[in-house]
Amino acid sequence: MYRTKTIDFSKVKCYVKSVDITGIERSNDDYIRKHVGHEIFNSGNFEDVLEKSQEIRARLLKLGCFKSVDIVIDADNSEKSSKSYKVVVEVEEQNPVGGNIHTSIGNNEGSLSSAVYLPNIFGKGERLVAEYTYGTNNHVDYRVSYTNPINQDPEKHFNASAFRTSNDFSWSKYKQTDSGFNIDILTPFEFMLRNKYHVKGTHLFTYEAVWRNLISYMDSAFEIREQSGHSLKSSIKYTNLIDRRDHTALPTAGGFLKTTIELAGLGGDVKFFRYNSDYQYTKTFFNYLTTQFSLSEGLILPLKKSEPISVIDKHFLGGPLNLRGFKNRGAGPHSDDCSLGSDVYCLAGAHLYTPLPFLHKNKKLNWLKTHSFANIGYILSNNQIKQMINEQNVQIIINNTRLSVGTGIVIGFGNIARLELNYVWPLWKLNGDKIQNGMQFGVGINFN
Repeated sequence: MYRTKTIDFSKVKCYVKSVDITGIERSNDDYIRKHVGHEIFNSGNFEDVLEKSQEIRARLLKLGCFKSVDIVIDADNSEKSSKSYKVVVEVEEQNPVGGNIHTSIGNNEGSLSSAVYLPNIFGKGERLVAEYTYGTNNHVDYRVSYTNPINQDPEKHFNASAFRTSNDFSWSKYKQTDSGFNIDILTPFEFMLRNKYHVKGTHLFTYEAVWRNLISYMDSAFEIREQSGHSLKSSIKYTNLIDRRDHTALPTAGGFLKTTIELAGLGGDVKFFRYNSDYQYTKTFFNYLTTQFSLSEGLILPLKKSEPISVIDKHFLGGPLNLRGFKNRGAGPHSDDCSLGSDVYCLAGAHLYTPLPFLHKNKKLNWLKTHSFANIGYILSNNQIKQMINEQNVQIIINNTRLSVGTGIVIGFGNIARLELNYVWPLWKLNGDKIQNGMQFGVGINFN
């Protein structure tokens, strides 16, 4: 008869004599040594050794240098003491050249991407990638990017990219090609809010220089055709992102806040100030009833009154994951079936998610839920905002507000995308809006 015995590793006294790393060929020794650290040598018992070994493994995997990292803890036979151990870190480096083909989903668009990459090219986690993407809405993207950790910290990145993209905006009847480069610096941050909430997020600083070409359709509205041609934008942008949601596509708890500020005019002929923010908060009651509130807002201001904002840079409302009940870019100014966009918008959404009837106890179907919602928002020009302020007339916002309600089902595809099939009633609409009364299908990752 066998007996089981539980060992409390916290009471097994020991110390680490050495840490050996095997499998290193191209990686820089100092870079690897920095992320192994010295904390494991301060271990006083076997439980500490196990925990610190797992921390070493997690840090090394983050570097992007290795396919796999394994930890072996063994007795150190060179020492007479039975409390002496050695830690062996066995790594397998990434291949010098790699590639992949994958699909991705944007808002109502699927795309196929192929990439060739050179990981760890200088031995300190650097990465060079050449990528080609083709999307269902005639989206084409060629891009070469180089990424380098800042101060050998894998969570802080410097990225430089050169690109050429082409997009077809059929709702506004124009095509756009962009050629240029951007430089990004990504850094994380964290703090305690009111000594209660642990907040983690990222700062992203971007400089972009892009040569843009707007090509109008033969039947485009005059307001689109008069903007045809080339423009040069040079801008700096700051993005703050805090994401505490438990799921990107179909959350049941947590909040999300993204704020972007952009200033264009550091050279070139495009000059504006733009602000955007997106907020979501999700909470579940009684284990099955999930409520969600979302709010998006934005504005764009020209730096010179004599220089109008291009349709390329304006804001738009409408779409199956945006202002539901309206077609893509369906709310706001139109001319000859072309969506012209505007300067200021605000959009709010209230959502209620429940399990399918009689299946609330089946946790395997958490990715499929019923969905009821209401969307309300407005889109205005800067002149309308000035008029409202001067006349203190809130009626301008009320008269330009759209409202829609609906119900349907929502499917979450991992953290990749969500699919919505809804029956929608646009209750408040304006003349010229392109509405979608009845069934509306949408797929994407960004939603309101």
